[in-house]
Amino acid sequence: MNYSACGLAVGDSFELSPTGVTVPEGRRFCYFAIASVIPAVLGRLDTDQPDAYLRGRPLLACPDPPENLHIRIEPIVEGEQ
Repeated sequence: MNYSACGLAVGDSFELSPTGVTVPEGRRFCYFAIASVIPAVLGRLDTDQPDAYLRGRPLLACPDPPENLHIRIEPIVEGEQ
């Protein structure tokens, strides 16, 4: 990041699940950055293998260009960690 208007730092994260968005306790994440990820994930759910795209760990950009925030999508498989 060039700067962080939202106060984000390398390693900050959030999780998307069928029940909603979860941010680790005591942390925060920019709503605009979250909003930029959701269409990229949901847009792939209509394919035969929706997880194939996510397994490639795509890199997305925050909609605020000067912030230069990049978001890595990593699927979390239950039972793996």
